[in-house]
Amino acid sequence: NRMRFGLSGMIASDEDAPIWRWFGFQAVSPADIRNALAQNPAGEEFVLEFNSGGGSVYAGFEMYSVLRAATVPTRGEVQSLAGSAASVVLAGVDTAAASPVGQVMIHLPSTLTEGNQIAHRQSTQMLDAVTNSIIAAYESKCRGKTSRDALRRMMDRETFLTAQEALDTGLIDEIMEADEGTPAPAMSAANVMNAAGGLPD
Repeated sequence: NRMRFGLSGMIASDEDAPIWRWFGFQAVSPADIRNALAQNPAGEEFVLEFNSGGGSVYAGFEMYSVLRAATVPTRGEVQSLAGSAASVVLAGVDTAAASPVGQVMIHLPSTLTEGNQIAHRQSTQMLDAVTNSIIAAYESKCRGKTSRDALRRMMDRETFLTAQEALDTGLIDEIMEADEGTPAPAMSAANVMNAAGGLPD
């Protein structure tokens, strides 16, 4: 018996999620994950269904940390896409799985910076730190299957991994049978982002 929670649409901070929803976008925030875990029956596996191109990387980090600290078994099922910040959240579950057509996308974080050269240098330093944190999450999930350098090269290129490639890399643990889970909603390429600071365009 499993409790299922849909991680669909934008990954947003607790402050920004209501704004996205007001504009008609799907959004999931760390508080949603905390609340869903709190309602999960003791000892029962908590299943996150992934259909997300990402969003706020810091909200993703918080979700990752909440999942790592969960007192129940956690499972992630990629139905369409776990992209960008969503791929970091996926790295936080005990067992990560993907539909045969599911994909995992990893890339470098991005931000919008205004101001003088000091402000831009600060942003570069922040993005380097965020990149290293993301790689730490992936490296922990991969359990030696893929090196830190190889993960960084994949992020540099913005890499979309098929279910089989994600399995080979170690970012997922298994490929689901075709009849598991529910049908995935369509993903828009415009929804793929990994915003480390500020709201994306």
